[in-house]
Amino acid sequence: MIDLAPRNPYALELATPLLAAAGSLGYGVEVARQLRLGQRDGGHGLGALITRSISLRPRRAHPPPALVETPAGLLYTGGTSNPGLGAVRRRFAPIWATWETPVILSVAAADKAELGALLAELEAIEGVRGVELSLATFGATEPAAAERLVAAARAATPLPLLVKLPVYTEGLAELAAAAAAAGADALNLSDGPQGAAILAGRRVEGRLCGPALRPLGLRAVARLAGTVDLPLIGGGGVMRAADARAFLDAGAAAVALGSALLTDLRAAGRIMAGLALTDGFAAPPSA
Repeated sequence: MIDLAPRNPYALELATPLLAAAGSLGYGVEVARQLRLGQRDGGHGLGALITRSISLRPRRAHPPPALVETPAGLLYTGGTSNPGLGAVRRRFAPIWATWETPVILSVAAADKAELGALLAELEAIEGVRGVELSLATFGATEPAAAERLVAAARAATPLPLLVKLPVYTEGLAELAAAAAAAGADALNLSDGPQGAAILAGRRVEGRLCGPALRPLGLRAVARLAGTVDLPLIGGGGVMRAADARAFLDAGAAAVALGSALLTDLRAAGRIMAGLALTDGFAAPPSA
C-alpha cells in the first residue's frame, strides 16, 4: 500500500502507484462499470481517481471545453463546467462510497470564502477520500499566495489535501515549501503550462498535457525529492510502464495518468502489468 497522507489521521492508501489525473475519467461513474472501478482488484490498475473539478454551485463553460491535438500533446481549451457540489452529494458520492478505489475530489472556487464553504461540507459527504487543490487554478503561483490558499483549505477540511503545483515555474522549491508549511499532505507535480494552437485559422489557448510535459515533470520530481518531506505525485505524458518507472525512480510515490487514459481507458492496467514484470508490483487481474 502507498499512503499519500501518512501524517493525516484519515490516511489515503493506494493499492497501486497510479492515479487517474483530474478530469481524465470525469467523475468516474461514467466509466465505472466498464473498468470495474469499484474494486481495487478490478483490473483497472488505478490506486485512486482524481475527479474533474467541482465548485460549490454549478458552472457553465463559455466557450465549452475541448481537446486540441498538437505535435507536442493535447491542449485542454475552453472554460470549465461542472454540476456543482449538490450533484456530488446526490449523484456521485453515494456511488463512490461503495467503491474500494479511493476518490479524490478536485475543487474550484471563485475566492477563498467560496473554497472554505465548499471544503467545509466535504467531510460529511461519504465517498470523498481526499481533496486536490490546484495552485494555478486559483492564481496562487507565488509562495506567499500559495501559503495563504493552502492554509485556508487546511483550516476548512481535515481530509487529505493534495496540492497541485505548476511544474514549469522556476520557484518550484519555494512554492513546494510554502504548501508543505501550510498543511499539504502531498504534492502533485503534473500541472502543465499554457500553450496555443491555430485551429481553422483561429488561435486557441489552453493547458498543455501529454509527452511534452514529461521532461518538465521528471525534472520537478527529481528537484523536490528529498527536499520536501511529503509524498510526491509525478506525471506528464506517461504512456508506458517505462515512463511511470522513470517518475518512481526520480522519487515520486505515485504517478498521475492523464492523456494516456483519454486515448486508452485501460492504460493504467496495461502500465501496471508492465511494472509488475520489471519491478515486482502485483499485476492487475484481467479486466
